[in-house]
Amino acid sequence: MKRLLHDINDPKEKMFIKTILEYSNKADTQNKAFFTDFHNVEWMKQTIQKHISIKNLVEYKFFGGYDQAERQVLGIFPTYDTTNLFPIGCLKVSVKTGIGKPLSHRDFLGAFLGLGLERDTIGDIMIKPFGAYVILKSNILDYISYTLTGIGKYQNLEIAEVCFEALELEMPKLQEINTTVASLRIDSVMAAGFGLSRTTCTKLIQNDKATCNGMTVSPTYILKEGDTASLRGYGKIRLKIINGLTKKDRRHICIEKYI
Repeated sequence: MKRLLHDINDPKEKMFIKTILEYSNKADTQNKAFFTDFHNVEWMKQTIQKHISIKNLVEYKFFGGYDQAERQVLGIFPTYDTTNLFPIGCLKVSVKTGIGKPLSHRDFLGAFLGLGLERDTIGDIMIKPFGAYVILKSNILDYISYTLTGIGKYQNLEIAEVCFEALELEMPKLQEINTTVASLRIDSVMAAGFGLSRTTCTKLIQNDKATCNGMTVSPTYILKEGDTASLRGYGKIRLKIINGLTKKDRRHICIEKYI
């Protein structure tokens, strides 16, 4: 393991790989389940694929409360038992705002971090007309219920724990964009998907504002069909289809933009 970790340069990736290798060994020898913190699920899968074979893990499962969760926990189980409940739960936070600007993901995340929580204890935050569903580590649910007194400028809150089966979820809304790009570089595709200049996208990517499948990439990174790319402050897109070339050697593509 030391040799493997020595070859990993990224500190976050190194810590994650070290953790899951240790958990895999402990699950096998101690006959109990171990669970990681919340991470972007695509980042976890890409990191594991990059450095080790996921087949080397004993038994494993990703879970974030619902199927499409972006932030999930990786559970590593003994070979004979994969029935352990994941140590995560969900709070329904209802906020009485009256008439005014709707609260955003940033408002809720800021309020929770303001309580002294670490980002990796917080899963997805799903904005709803009443406020938000927030998925969290189970051991902090009671703490939040008693200490959270406001979201932004609003102090009239109702907080209740709800089971995952009771979540009122909607399929993500997507806008299809059929266009052409000079290349499949991420800066070029993002420019088309977000309606920005390629120069602007390049600068944002260079400043670590962008990810592809949860991983930080360079502006020259080449996207493949099915890749999902996020640009901080602008949203998320998915490269749905790569078609043929135009007479001027530009690529026909179809982008799905999350709205």
